[in-house]
Amino acid sequence: MANKQQQDIHLQLTKLNMQQKQLQIQLRENNLRMQQILRRVWQLNDKTQKRIANDLHDGVGQLLTALVNTLATTDFSADQQHRALALAELALKDTRQISRLLRPPVLDDLGLQAALKWLIRQLTASSPQLTIRLVIAEDLQLDEELQVMVFRVCQEALTNTVKYAQAVQAVVTITQQQQLLTMNICDDGVGFELNEQAQQGVGISSMQDRAISFGGRCIIEAAPSHGCSITITVPLKPEQGLA
Repeated sequence: MANKQQQDIHLQLTKLNMQQKQLQIQLRENNLRMQQILRRVWQLNDKTQKRIANDLHDGVGQLLTALVNTLATTDFSADQQHRALALAELALKDTRQISRLLRPPVLDDLGLQAALKWLIRQLTASSPQLTIRLVIAEDLQLDEELQVMVFRVCQEALTNTVKYAQAVQAVVTITQQQQLLTMNICDDGVGFELNEQAQQGVGISSMQDRAISFGGRCIIEAAPSHGCSITITVPLKPEQGLA
């Protein structure tokens, strides 16, 4: 009788073990599917931004350029011409700025490092009290999707630093060790309370979603008066994911 009970217990344990393995496989497959869906969403988003940037540059930008040239040669009074020309030039400048922020041509033409240096110049020009230092491996080799992801995360994090942190210094560090990409953006600003509401904000959520879409992690450390640190780790083979 005892022998029969032991056999039944062993059989039940075997079944439970098999069910657990099947659940683990299913969970992994679901995670991979979620990553693929998120990556697809961000790909479509980035492609849309690129298209809008091109449309702004090639369409509205060219029309505004023609308007500026027309106003410069049209017979208005001097005061009217000056005001109209100033407004047209301002509209052209804003359109070009929006186009570059949506999809900076330097990212496609010269790569990630040049694009990040351009981004830092743009941000510090409007916040001269802030110094942003970039530390990036010269031999860093990333595919186009990862370059866009890194640029967008830096853009989101540093824009938040400029807007809210009241920081004096910020550092962007991007390193690659074997098959792991690590990115850290930190500042010495006022920091914030890292509560549930803050973590559900659009900026933080978008950075986390981008990391997850590549099978990575986004860790945010912040506290009032202690600045903010954002660390993203991504496997260079996204399908592996991080445990």
